[in-house]
Amino acid sequence: MKLKSAYLTIPVSDYQRAVAWYGEHFGFRVVLEDPYYVEMQNESGIRILLHRNEHQLHSHFVYPDGAPQSSYGFIVEDAEAAYRYLQEQGVKVGEFFDYQGKSFSFYDPDGNFIEVWSLPEHA
Repeated sequence: MKLKSAYLTIPVSDYQRAVAWYGEHFGFRVVLEDPYYVEMQNESGIRILLHRNEHQLHSHFVYPDGAPQSSYGFIVEDAEAAYRYLQEQGVKVGEFFDYQGKSFSFYDPDGNFIEVWSLPEHA
């Protein structure tokens, strides 16, 4: 079996707010909407499924010490530029790391902690 791509399911409380936010910051557009989810895709073909969050869930997990850990993320060409952009847009971002590539995580309006990563130069 050959895998072609992947999608991310993101729990949200307000479809309209999430659609606008992911559209503005990451270029996603709605491709399908029904009562259970909104499917969005960006120009690179990445798909996200916004799922109504009726149980106060998040897409990340939390360690016993309270530190969040992203469960998935987006790969970009330049994580430093993405970090600056999101900061300038007022998006809450976590610490910037330079380990096995450059990365950071951000919080969306529903509190999901999602990673942004650029591959190491040798990859």
